[in-house]
Order: sequence, then structure tokens, then C-alpha cells
Amino acid sequence: FVDITVPARELAWDLNLCGFEVASIDPPPASGAASAATGDGAGGPAADAAEDAVLDFEITANRPDCLSVLGMAREAATRYRLPLRAVATPPLRGREDELDGLLVTIEDAQACPRYTAAIADVTIGPSPAWLARRLEAAGVRPINNVVDVTNYVMLETGHPLHAFDLARLGGRELRIRRALPGERITTLDGQNRALTPEMLVIADATRAQAVGGVMGGADSEVWSGTTTIAIESAYFQPASIRRTSKRLGLSTEASYRFERGADIEAPLRALA
Repeated sequence: FVDITVPARELAWDLNLCGFEVASIDPPPASGAASAATGDGAGGPAADAAEDAVLDFEITANRPDCLSVLGMAREAATRYRLPLRAVATPPLRGREDELDGLLVTIEDAQACPRYTAAIADVTIGPSPAWLARRLEAAGVRPINNVVDVTNYVMLETGHPLHAFDLARLGGRELRIRRALPGERITTLDGQNRALTPEMLVIADATRAQAVGGVMGGADSEVWSGTTTIAIESAYFQPASIRRTSKRLGLSTEASYRFERGADIEAPLRALA
């Protein structure tokens, strides 16, 4: 996103002076050297693999705009007075007010003021090697191409996404509502969790399929047999996510960002 010419350690020091504590400067994962050298998908000249590095920054709670590669690139561009390349956002096909085959209803607009979704036919398989290596460099385990690309967009833009297996959604519905008394959900980590009515869930026609802004549910998980997905990109009220995450004892990459304040203008861009 920005053409940096200074060595990695100088970059880290300069951003440290801008208020971003450097936790570590590490070499890329061994398997990622080739990817680092190609610069696939990054745009602009790539650094020599021997000089490449993974910079780990501690981001303070008041700077959620920097919980992404793009956010830190914006800071670097400002520091060195260099141009920042915009993220290329492809157009979404179809009508923005209609989802053929998926009904979305926001029942709690206070906790979820904005919810966007799209559906797509997919073939599940491994991600391209360059993408998997970048995820590994960021401490994220590659799973499959659909899950990986949602994580990649989150790391790039700072906005979390979630993919559901459309065929496993009852009634092919997504209802953004509060949990029902006594309702439970098995989350993607395999834990069966008790929900309370102040918690926001993403439900299908009959039951909760995700804890809103925190973690998806196992019953609608994308797997090797998935052929069509529904992709969620939303804005959640920070205090609601913070309370739910704390009461469930469940902190995720998504909740970490949402509870600090995401960009309400980001959902459609991240979805695209």
C-alpha cells in the first residue's frame, strides 16, 4: 500500500516514535520466503526476502483504525509523506437491496445498525500458497480458501467477516436478534455455550447460528462439501460486543476489533 525504502528496523523505530510500541521484529516464517520475495497481491516493488520482516505492534485501545495492515500503512505513508495506494474494491454484482435465495432481517438495529450480506457459489479447497503464507506470518492458521479469504480481508482492512454454509441455514434466513431465554449454541471452537437475552446472535429461521461479532456456530460452518456461502459483513455496537465477549469468556480477532469500534462505512467495502 506504500513504497517503504527504509530498512525494517528503521521503519519499526519510526512508527514507535509515532506511538506504536514494537513488540517484536521477526523474520518471516521459513515457508514464506518465496512469497515475500514475489510480493504477489501487494502491488509495487517487493522487498528482498533476506531483508523482509514481520513487525508486531502493540496497538492502544483508542486506535482501532490501526488494527490492520492498511491502517499501519496509512501511518507509514503519513510519517514519510508518501502516497497511499487505495484498496481495489471490485463491484458487487446484482441489486444492493435484494439477495436472491437469502432473507436478512435486522431485529435489533441498536446493537447492529448495519448488516450487509452476499451469497456466492464456491468450490472449497486450499488457499494459494502466497495467501496461506501471509496468514501464517500474521499468526493465523490457514483452513480453507473461503475461511482464509475472510481472515485475509480482516487483516488487510481491519473489518471482520464471517461465512455461513447457506444450505445449513434453516429457511435460508439470517435474523439479527437477541438470544432467547435458555438458548444455546456450539461455537466454532467446539464449546457449547449458554446464551442470555442481552447477547446479540445471528440466527436462521429457528436457532442461533453465530454469536454476533464474536464467533460463528459449528452448525453452519463452511466445510469441504459447501457449495454456496452467505458472507456477513456488519457493524456492531461496541459495548454490546464487549459485554458478550466478557460474559462468555471468549475473545476473538473479530470481537477484539468490534468492541474497540469498527468503521460503520466499512462493511460494504469489506464485503466487496
